[in-house]
Amino acid sequence: MTLIDLQRRFYAAVTGAGEVTFEDWDPAQRAGLAVYRNAYRSRLIECLRTSFEKTWTWIGDESFDAAAAHHLIVKPPRSWTLDDAGAGFDETLEQLFPNDPEVAELAWLEWQMQQVFTAADEPVLDAAGFAALSNDFTEEAWTSLRLSFVSGMRSRRIQTDCGAIWAAITAEENLSADVLLNEPRTLLVWRQGIAPRFRLLTAEEAAGFQLMGNGGTFGDMCEAFVQRLGARGIEEAGRTLGFWIAQGIVSRMPAAPAPQPPL
Repeated sequence: MTLIDLQRRFYAAVTGAGEVTFEDWDPAQRAGLAVYRNAYRSRLIECLRTSFEKTWTWIGDESFDAAAAHHLIVKPPRSWTLDDAGAGFDETLEQLFPNDPEVAELAWLEWQMQQVFTAADEPVLDAAGFAALSNDFTEEAWTSLRLSFVSGMRSRRIQTDCGAIWAAITAEENLSADVLLNEPRTLLVWRQGIAPRFRLLTAEEAAGFQLMGNGGTFGDMCEAFVQRLGARGIEEAGRTLGFWIAQGIVSRMPAAPAPQPPL
């Protein structure tokens, strides 16, 4: 047996499920490997408890540890850092708790708040900078305005108010078991300065965010808001734009594409 073959067998034994089956090892060696595997898995479960403290609190010790052990078997860590052990844990929970969608969504929120916290720094467009750039805007310039959002931001459509769960656990408050939303909504996660933030978007804000994130203009966003809200749509679009800038999720205003010459 080559060294690489032995390493692969050892890795499979440590990360896999079931009994350790090294037939060519004596009972003492197999027992030692079982102890090592248990210590390895216990350490990683502790890491997941740290990364997903609120999810752990929500579902309890037994359910969390069983889910964590399953995750470590089906998705063993591939990175050099323990910080990445929780990658995809929300997907594992989605499979294990199909009737409790808040479990996976809460885990997703916890994971993404950690990811935005460690995301690379990048310049943001603040209110003063935006005012200076837009001071001489004509109506046409406002209509054609485009935005680029910070790259570290995350969003997801959710069915439950996992943000309320997160806040209640943080404040050590009781929360009703009924956390289903009336309809799916978009949850936004970003970093403002050095502090991770999250926000449950209104239907209008989510539509505007998706539209402008895909290259649409502020004029397109205003039209979408008017279709949804009527006469107050323009005012609400402006308020939403100001909120995005105040929260530090706009990185810049890219130049509008140059008009193409006629064929």
